[in-house]
Amino acid sequence: MGLSIDPSVAIMALIVAILVVPMGCQRPKVVNVGAVFTFDSVIGRAAKVALEAAVSDVNADRSVLKERELRLFMEGSSCNVFHGSFGAFKVLDKEVVAMIGPLSSSIAHTLSDIAKGLQFPLVSFAATDPTLSALQFPFFLRTTPDDAHQMSALVDFITFHGWKEVISVYSDDELGRNGVSALDDELYKKRSRISHKVPLSVHFEEGSVTDALKKSKSLGPRVYVLHFGPDPLLRIFRIAQKLQMMTREYVWLATDWLSVTLDSSLIDKGTLKGLEGVVGLRQHIPQSLKVHQLTHKLKSNGSMNAYALHAYDTVWMIAYGIEKMLNEGINITFSYSEKLIHAEGTKLHLERVKIFNSGKVLLEKLLQVNFTGIAGQVRFGSGRNVIGCDYEIINVGKTGVNTVGFWSRNGGFSVEPPDSRHTHKKTGFVSDEKLGNITWPGGGREKPRGWVIADSASPLKIVVPNRVSFVEFVTEENNSSHQIKGLCIDIFKEALKFVPYSVPYIFESFGDGHSSPNYKHIIQMVTDGVYDAAVGDFAIVPTRSKLVDFSQPYASTGLVVVIPTNDDNPTWIFLRPFTIGLWCVVLASFLIIAVVIWILEHRINEDFRGPPRKQLITMILFSFSTLFKRNQEDTISNLARLVMIVWLFLLMVLTASYTANLTSILTVLQLPSAITGIDSLRESEVPIGYQAGTFTLEYLTYSLGMARSRLVPLDSTEEYERALKLGPTAFGGVAAIVDELPYIELFLAERTGFKIVGEPFMHRGWGFAFKRDSPLAIDMSRAILKLSETRKLQEIRMKWLCKKTCAEKSDGNPEPNQLHLKSFKGLYLVCTAISVSASLVFVFRMVRQFVRYRRMERTSSMPLASWSSSPTMRLRELVFGFVEFVDEKEEAIKRMFRRSNDSDNPFHVVEVQADPEMGFCVMISGVSMGLMFLCVSGFWVLPTEGAGRESFLRNSSFSSRPSSVNVGALFTYDSFIGRAAKPAFMVAIEDVNADQNILRGTKLNIVFHDSNCSGFVGTMGALQVMENKVVAAIGPQSSGIAHLISHVANELHVPLLSFAATDPTLSSLQYSYFLRSTQNDYFQMNAIADFVSYCRWREVVAIFVDDEYGRNGISVLGDALAKKRAKISYKAAFRPGADKSSLHDLLVSANLMESRIFVVHVNPDSGLNVFSVAKSLGMMESGYVWIATDWLLTAWDSGLDPKTMDLLQGVVAFRHYTPESNEKRRFKARWKSLRTKETSGGDDDGFNSYAMYAYDTVWLVARALDVFFSQGNRVTFSTDPNLRKTNGTNIKFSALSVFNEGERFLQVIHDMNYTGLTGPIQFDPEKNRINPAYDVININSRGPHRVGYWSNHTGFSVEPPETFYSKPPNTSVEHQRLNEIIWPGGVTKPPRGWVFPDNGEPLKIGVPNRVSYKNYASEEKNQLGVKGYCIDIFEAAVELLPYPVPRTYILYGDGKRNPSYDNLVNEVASNNFDVAVGDITIVTNRTKFVDFTQPFMESGLVVVAPVKGGKSSPWSFLKPFTVEMWAVTGLLFLFVGAIIWILEHRFNEEFRGPPRRQIITVFWFSFSTMFFSHRENTVSTLGRFVLLIWLFVVLIINSSYTASLTSILTVQQLTSRIEGMDSLITSSEPIGVQDGTFAYKYLVNELNIAPSRIIPLKNEEDYLSALQLGPRGGGVAAIVDELPYIKALLSNSNCEFRTVGQEFTRTGWGFAFQRDSPLAVDMSTAILQLSEEGKLEKIRKKWLTYSHECSVQIADTENYQLSVQSFWGLFLICGIVWFIALTLFCWKVFWQCQGLRPEEESDEVRVSEEASSSRSGRSLRAGSFKDLIKVVDKREVEIKEMLQQKSSKKLKGSQSSAETP
Repeated sequence: MGLSIDPSVAIMALIVAILVVPMGCQRPKVVNVGAVFTFDSVIGRAAKVALEAAVSDVNADRSVLKERELRLFMEGSSCNVFHGSFGAFKVLDKEVVAMIGPLSSSIAHTLSDIAKGLQFPLVSFAATDPTLSALQFPFFLRTTPDDAHQMSALVDFITFHGWKEVISVYSDDELGRNGVSALDDELYKKRSRISHKVPLSVHFEEGSVTDALKKSKSLGPRVYVLHFGPDPLLRIFRIAQKLQMMTREYVWLATDWLSVTLDSSLIDKGTLKGLEGVVGLRQHIPQSLKVHQLTHKLKSNGSMNAYALHAYDTVWMIAYGIEKMLNEGINITFSYSEKLIHAEGTKLHLERVKIFNSGKVLLEKLLQVNFTGIAGQVRFGSGRNVIGCDYEIINVGKTGVNTVGFWSRNGGFSVEPPDSRHTHKKTGFVSDEKLGNITWPGGGREKPRGWVIADSASPLKIVVPNRVSFVEFVTEENNSSHQIKGLCIDIFKEALKFVPYSVPYIFESFGDGHSSPNYKHIIQMVTDGVYDAAVGDFAIVPTRSKLVDFSQPYASTGLVVVIPTNDDNPTWIFLRPFTIGLWCVVLASFLIIAVVIWILEHRINEDFRGPPRKQLITMILFSFSTLFKRNQEDTISNLARLVMIVWLFLLMVLTASYTANLTSILTVLQLPSAITGIDSLRESEVPIGYQAGTFTLEYLTYSLGMARSRLVPLDSTEEYERALKLGPTAFGGVAAIVDELPYIELFLAERTGFKIVGEPFMHRGWGFAFKRDSPLAIDMSRAILKLSETRKLQEIRMKWLCKKTCAEKSDGNPEPNQLHLKSFKGLYLVCTAISVSASLVFVFRMVRQFVRYRRMERTSSMPLASWSSSPTMRLRELVFGFVEFVDEKEEAIKRMFRRSNDSDNPFHVVEVQADPEMGFCVMISGVSMGLMFLCVSGFWVLPTEGAGRESFLRNSSFSSRPSSVNVGALFTYDSFIGRAAKPAFMVAIEDVNADQNILRGTKLNIVFHDSNCSGFVGTMGALQVMENKVVAAIGPQSSGIAHLISHVANELHVPLLSFAATDPTLSSLQYSYFLRSTQNDYFQMNAIADFVSYCRWREVVAIFVDDEYGRNGISVLGDALAKKRAKISYKAAFRPGADKSSLHDLLVSANLMESRIFVVHVNPDSGLNVFSVAKSLGMMESGYVWIATDWLLTAWDSGLDPKTMDLLQGVVAFRHYTPESNEKRRFKARWKSLRTKETSGGDDDGFNSYAMYAYDTVWLVARALDVFFSQGNRVTFSTDPNLRKTNGTNIKFSALSVFNEGERFLQVIHDMNYTGLTGPIQFDPEKNRINPAYDVININSRGPHRVGYWSNHTGFSVEPPETFYSKPPNTSVEHQRLNEIIWPGGVTKPPRGWVFPDNGEPLKIGVPNRVSYKNYASEEKNQLGVKGYCIDIFEAAVELLPYPVPRTYILYGDGKRNPSYDNLVNEVASNNFDVAVGDITIVTNRTKFVDFTQPFMESGLVVVAPVKGGKSSPWSFLKPFTVEMWAVTGLLFLFVGAIIWILEHRFNEEFRGPPRRQIITVFWFSFSTMFFSHRENTVSTLGRFVLLIWLFVVLIINSSYTASLTSILTVQQLTSRIEGMDSLITSSEPIGVQDGTFAYKYLVNELNIAPSRIIPLKNEEDYLSALQLGPRGGGVAAIVDELPYIKALLSNSNCEFRTVGQEFTRTGWGFAFQRDSPLAVDMSTAILQLSEEGKLEKIRKKWLTYSHECSVQIADTENYQLSVQSFWGLFLICGIVWFIALTLFCWKVFWQCQGLRPEEESDEVRVSEEASSSRSGRSLRAGSFKDLIKVVDKREVEIKEMLQQKSSKKLKGSQSSAETP
């Protein structure tokens, strides 16, 4: 049977066989591959040879492409993106299946978009930009490692040498920026950072490079990382050499561009010498025969580098990929692009560009290639990067380039090649890695420190506050020297001596000198970089520690409350025993009893009779002398005696009560006050004073919630005193002052009558403030600890503060409670003053009498002495005559004056001529009056200001204007921004052309093109737009497309104005013709960083689109957060256009992080998908925070589905702020009709802020054109000669023209200044809009709600930014304000922002396993496993951190004895623990290995010793007074006795007689007044008056003695034979220390105490036993330990022991972290916040409250001593009375001298005339002095008789002369 076949089927099979089978087997004879790169470049010259050699070798090897030929078409890019682009199109005309190149990363970005659009693989062997990722560029791959690999190597090198900060110098293009961004990320992983970035123009202008390096030279870091393209001239090093930056202190690290340059060029020895010390990287190429052969070939061509080898391997890789594709039967076909069909008919002929249909297949095959090339293995991993990359570490020495080691990702550093150690795994420890010897700049082998604080050319600028109060701490002298001095300055200078390097510095004072400056402003200036450091009395508070780095505190402080004492007026303290009313009654009683006794005794008692004056004096003296029971007058009548008995009994009761009450006052000095501390002060409403300029205001208002109206700023101690004395009821007065303890101590030392109430609160310290991350902060902290340990701090404190607070302490260690000389100093001074005054009055009286006597001689018949002609002799005779007159008795003088008065004729007038002696008196009077005048003249030089006027002339030259001008507009029509922008463009064109004041006859045309969200289409569109000879191009909206088009704009000189491209890397350095009319994302990212800081968060997760817009924006956000000490903990990038599945995986990964702060920076068209996926994952609930950039509100404003609102509840978003104006409102009103014209209708109008920016951009171009034409400019175009070469290709780039006046027009645009819809349109030098501002929007159930504004002028505010522009910028923390925000989940409290991650590794915390003092830290069976005071503080501080800290506590020690704390710290340094928590003292040697927090407890070493009560002494009765006091008191008694003798000698017989008797009388009388038992009566009124006051003073002294002695016996006195550390050092007795602490090493190393004397003690029982046994019983003489332990010991010993001496080290306890741990800084801030909130004190009371609160030191009884202020009022009264008495007495004696002088001199003058003229002056003086003694010795009665006789003689003489004719 035959087989039947249908003929039709057979025919069909035959046709298929003929057509299909051969087609499937068809293999092309030639396969074309393109290559675009810069031929004439370091890499290009070698690459060209390598590519040609590779093609030749491939074609020669028949095993690869069989019979097919690989043909290579190469085009040069000329280091220009634009030229590279049309070079690529020329290659594409050849229908290439793949393209090799380019070298430049910038060109690679552009060509990658073209490759994506035309679907051909782009394989680069030299473009190392790490952002050339598969997410954005799916057709890009490279055969060389990206820069992320070599950045890892560099960071490992930096870490290997211990450097923490670097300065990056890079080209401002994609290669430099993105490479440095990768470096920053790698440094962050190693806890290091880039402190300063130096972007350089790709054109490398030497002047700008020099300026940039000079600026960096003024900074601290000296480690420079250079990242450029290869530079054959090595210009950067030549400039550095000129700037002397190639010296020993510098480190220069170069990426592999340096090795490429050195390997490819013939470098002479001179050039190498200039590079000495530079370290670089070189890609490691394994040696092989092929490498040797190719290297030989390349070197013969003059160039050789690793990239040439990669180029060689690239050709082979493409060949292998093509072979795989062809072997699978894939044809090589091309077709035209549908996206470019619309370009048909244009001169460019873009429609002729073809797509490679099999491009995706070839790309897949290339990724599967795996072979070993001459550069190493070629195999691709994830991210389409080659696997495996090793580097050589090269070092340029004097003799050449040396390889000092190798680096591999797996093995780290080694001196062996990586090939031999790939099996070795990197350990992560630097000590396991090795490098060879490195020659550093300057030729040294010692590793540079890597940073400097300052140098002599740029010294450290240190600001110090110019205080006007409390100048002991710091101030500037107001003299010509302007020297800055004070306690803080001395400490800083001494600390610098312990810093192991030189620190040149200059002090600059801050303040006007009239009031103390605001310290907050000083700290802000350090933060802003105005100063490098601040030295002064700066309190370490949380708000400041967030801005600057503080040293360890050099002084401990805290806030205290000061109030007036109950002794309102200490000057009158002796009046305090009685009230004012009682004193008045007592005084009245004395006067009344005087009157009563006089009435009763007047008739019968002669003592109470006489002249009225005498009776009045007798009454007063009698009544007051009864107080001392020394009344001289006897009472006779019975009634008077009865009255006296009752009166004396009353006086006894009064004096006894006075003494008892004064004793009570001296014993109990402190009385209860209504204000007992800060708590009672908070509850009251009284005004409170504070020191202006300090942090006290912020603390009282923000932390304690006190009303600002209650707080009164005060500037000085004088204002303190005045305000406290005025009290709370008077204007300007206060009830209390709150200030830091050191200030108050000085205030109380200067002023009395005030006291501290309550305990110090908010314990703080003073430190020096440095800029963030300054290494000097750490070194100064270590130096301050060293100062404390060497007791230098105490010496400086003694120097400055003990001038007032310590000077009054006796060096002799006087007994407590003694009354010092100072207590009665004023009394003695006044007594002395009164005595001297009495003597002066006496002399005055004598002079007056003497003058009267001389006048009486002239008017009488007595012969006058003849005056010598010599003035000297006449003066001598006058003085001798006066002395002789004083020698006469008072009675004789009075008698003489009486006789003279009787003999005077009242009707006879005698004319007396002036004589020389009267001139002498006038001279004395004139001199006295002259001394009473002080002439003061003041001149004020008023500054004058001159105001100049400037006139601006603008010349406008009119020329013919074109009829029309074209402007291009390129954007994506179908997008949120595009739908708003196009109508805005249209209406702007209409408005411009309709306005006759603009352009005037020139029509503005706009050429639109849709970029369709594609870099390729955008680039093609830009070329089409430029074909229309536009003078400017507006757009694009995409930052990625803007990067591409900017290169076109640069080439054709056409200004490119973008209204929506916000990428901050679109800089003027790279894109000179790019300018944006919207805000730069740089400012938005700083706003977000401020918002994160405002909410006190520290970590965020960044979700962004992986393109230029997303990556570069987030990079800037990272820099901004770093300035706020925050960070991006996780970067979640997704490719543009990612689907929800990809977003789901991304958010799941992000949700595993601990941070719950998400910053979303994506495109508005696809960004809502992020929230949709987040909602499905439950990530929009309470606890999460979502922050969106302006894209979200752009989408919202453009119109969204109402259901979308549910996705966005609680989101905070930012939006460009545009101020409200009438123009803006009118434009928004027109918007509806505009959208209706453009679209067919719809509910959403699509309006957003970018519509206004688009509108303003058109007007900006129009106004600029108007100015441009007004200046006489024209619009002309010319052909680019470089583009004529493309005439033979399908695409005619020669159709593009260059705008000749483009640069001039760009400048005009930049200089524009006017107000548009979006506000003022003006540009800064960086071509950014001025005054950037944003709305802060919170989306809740009612929609978007503005909660505030942000601007770079003021930060956050609730008022529009323009209201602040007229004021100075102020971004301080306390001025930041936002309204209430509703967060996700509907909560209003700001979320914590973090959670404990499920996969996080916990912090390993070492805790000392103590056996004593377990209340500080010990083991406990609870969740933590430990408990104690230190544990509670650590836990409380962790709760304040804005991020989670998973932790586990591990006990350290065997539990049998206290562990060594030094060993515990070493465990942290060795990475066995992350942190040590416990009672760990911060000492110098420990700070060398770990980082400590700020201390949470003050501490210091003290000496504790046994004490015993004071025993009674035989001389105890002398204790109330010091030796000096007793001595001065005795002298004063003698002095008063002498004064009484002078006043009584003439009148009182008891004070006359032989000299011996008179001396005994003076002694007896004076000392008997102490007991009121003197027998001698005072007769003279003045004597009795002086005695009365003196007895009152004696009464007060006696009462004070009794009261002080009572106080001494009341207070128990304790003594110890060990007085302090100094006496302990000099002894040889054993000393106890706590086992495991630092005290042992301190005593041995610092104080040089023999180790044999030191006995370690384990626990408190050992302490007590050792102290009780004493040194003779096998114990210790004293124990040296830290104060917190000693307080517990004293309590547990029932106060049996006391500390002796002062603390001799001052330090604190802190938590120890590993070096450079960021947690140490955050925990320091948290500890300060705990103190500020009072939580530290609560924890202390919980753990450290003892049953017996002991006085730590031996009781100080200074409070019982009487000060001079206490008796000043008494001394004043006493002084006034004594002065009056002596004045009257002297006047009386002077009057008597005048009456006696003429009569006494008559005989003496005659004798003098008869005597020989040669008589010596000494004999005259001796005789006159003897006569003076005789006169003084005469009785008062005799003087009066003499005066009467002389008066009678004078009268008789006058009568006889009258009778004589």
